[in-house]
Amino acid sequence: MIVRLAFRDLLHDWLLSTCLVLAIASIIAPLLILFGLKSGVIGVMRGRLVEDPANREIRPAVSRRFPRSWFEQVRGEHPEVAFVIPMTRQISTSVTAVAPGGKRTPLSLMATGADDPLLTENGAAVPGKGACVLTDGAAAALAIDPGTDLRFEVTRIVHGQPEKARLSLRVGAVLNARASGLKAAYVPLEVLEAVEDFRDGRAVPAFDWPGRLPEAYPVYDGVLVLTREPLAKLEQIRLISGTGFSDLKTLSAAEAEELLNFPPAPGWHICRVAVKKRPAGEESVRAVRHKLRGTGAVVLPWIRPLAVKLSGAGGGTSIPLRLFALDPQAARVGGPEELLPTSSREPHIACSDDIPLQGASLLTVTVDGRSLSLPVSVFGKALSPGTAMAATGLAGRLNLLRQRDLAWDQPSATLLLSRRGYAGFRMYTRTIDQVEKMEQVLARQGITVHTKKQRIAEVRRLDRYLGLIFWLIATVGVIGGVSALTASLYASVERKKKELNMLRLLGFLKREIVLFPVCQGLILSGTGLAVAGMVFILVSRVIDRLFSSHLRGAESLCTLHANQVVILVAGLAVSSVCSAVLAALQAVRLDPAEALRDE
Repeated sequence: MIVRLAFRDLLHDWLLSTCLVLAIASIIAPLLILFGLKSGVIGVMRGRLVEDPANREIRPAVSRRFPRSWFEQVRGEHPEVAFVIPMTRQISTSVTAVAPGGKRTPLSLMATGADDPLLTENGAAVPGKGACVLTDGAAAALAIDPGTDLRFEVTRIVHGQPEKARLSLRVGAVLNARASGLKAAYVPLEVLEAVEDFRDGRAVPAFDWPGRLPEAYPVYDGVLVLTREPLAKLEQIRLISGTGFSDLKTLSAAEAEELLNFPPAPGWHICRVAVKKRPAGEESVRAVRHKLRGTGAVVLPWIRPLAVKLSGAGGGTSIPLRLFALDPQAARVGGPEELLPTSSREPHIACSDDIPLQGASLLTVTVDGRSLSLPVSVFGKALSPGTAMAATGLAGRLNLLRQRDLAWDQPSATLLLSRRGYAGFRMYTRTIDQVEKMEQVLARQGITVHTKKQRIAEVRRLDRYLGLIFWLIATVGVIGGVSALTASLYASVERKKKELNMLRLLGFLKREIVLFPVCQGLILSGTGLAVAGMVFILVSRVIDRLFSSHLRGAESLCTLHANQVVILVAGLAVSSVCSAVLAALQAVRLDPAEALRDE
């Protein structure tokens, strides 16, 4: 009943009530519009930052070598990195694109792969083998549409003569204009690697591009020098001077057997000449042999035994072995004779005759985190159990795996050098808030990068400054609104002393009388909020229409989210109740006898 009486009292004084509602609305409406502008403008700017993956991109500022292991480390240790892919040298990414109609334009090739946000968030699928994705600028320059075959031409100079390679890729999609202002084509990483290899003079069998194959070369951990007479001190010094070796030690026959996998014949004096760090090449072996020419010495290259596994050509159980190098001259010092065939180019190894595998098998070498598999022919021989021997050249090439990656090329039956590393990368974080963190992580590794952190910081500062301005204005407005509402309710209680005292005489309790100004405050503020809300909706639509040319899709420059509306309504209700407290206290202090005296 007290709620109904409070409402009917406001209707009775409708003119005063209307003025109060309009006064409250005039305070709330500007606050709503200001808060809506802050939320809308910052929301649009932040949304564009988040939605545009180019703002989450991290690019190296200078070229340096990034090994494959670095990329695996970044993917494994930094969950904030959404995507990272290697890039080749910038000078190797430039090609000429030729459209079917004959239009030509220079393009930059960019590596891409699965889950590339620049493509997936700009309306394009990641291209597979034989496909590419063009930027809007590249497609416009070539006047080309998706689904068209595009020819790429790569040139190089060999011995003063220009050579050209061609590659045809189908255009899978064209990116939105916001993705990049460059004229570029996004292609699988192997295409970039092939272009760089061709530019460096190497052959690319996958695309039938001519050139030299980057064949692996043998490296050794040292040589064993076997002589009939002990080497003089001067001769020992000559062996480690200008040969690439730096350590010399006299060995016993047992110690030599550990390096050769066979016992040397009696009567030989043995010296081990070795390296301290990096293995030495064949030129170092030749240098030692040259210094010992005419002495009758036997020089046997050796490697630290390699841990290998041998399995059948079709797979199956792998047998672990220790692989040693076997030089043809080993037969002169008691080594095995005719252990390996010398006429075939096919890789072959000799294993202890307790190994059940014979003939075609698969050899897997794993060392220092690198792995290599290649087909071999296996010969069973009388060797130490669990050991295998390969010709010096093959063993030396496999020993190169300690330094760099290798790959077996089946068409040429050759071990090839794999790429050492890459000159750069494309990296994207999951959110714009993680860009600065990754920049700091890379800086600790000595990697200087380019990011959009300045633009991100500007939006954050704008958000902070606008928030501060809003709360200053809102504080002043709320204080004014609460003061006006408190004064009006207090005056209303003073005017209605007689009526409220009569209610007390009629039996209304104090708490019910307290509810009278509280209910009126909530009704007035709620109606004022409704009027202010209608004004806000009208003004926000006008603002969005005025700036429609600068907005995309569902973007709005003046908007409030549901949680903000809930907080606003709750705050207004609390303010209204607080405003009615003084009036309510005045109502409690009323004496019912006042009504009798008035009568």
